[in-house]
Amino acid sequence: PGFALLAPQRLYLEAGAHTAPAALGAGWLIVAEGPGGADPLADEPGRLLDNMLRALQLHRHPRVFLCTLQTQASDAPPAAPCAEALAQAVAAVQPALVLVMGRAAARAVLGRSEPLGHLRAQPHAVGGVPAVVTYDAPYLLRAPAAKAAAWADLCRARALAGGAAPASAPG
Repeated sequence: PGFALLAPQRLYLEAGAHTAPAALGAGWLIVAEGPGGADPLADEPGRLLDNMLRALQLHRHPRVFLCTLQTQASDAPPAAPCAEALAQAVAAVQPALVLVMGRAAARAVLGRSEPLGHLRAQPHAVGGVPAVVTYDAPYLLRAPAAKAAAWADLCRARALAGGAAPASAPG
């Protein structure tokens, strides 16, 4: 089965431009595999994602968008290729950073098949925008020991979004 990328969905409707910390950049586009729906932060993985984003103060930013990657059934009508849908999302959102969460999202967005741990350690760009690859919330719920590495990825993403050189992660 292939993947379809849903249109960007704004996550924090209550956030206003006056509350956005400047260190977070012009906005974030998050690409993650998941069910999508009216409230992508409602289930257990969604609550973990929300907690991760809140720890970065992203809940105060009015320009945080989620593009959900969905598995397409083999009998579903073909969707636009992921690369095309992602290019449209980047053009519409104009984020300072693209956060790619999980192996399926990394493969679909980057078109690469290396293990996620290898992709996490590399700099990436999506449509000319810096991109950071990290673990997705469902994986972190299954493997809590990976949360420290995910936090390091998020801190690197925050530094990139704000225009600062990222601190090197401890080896």
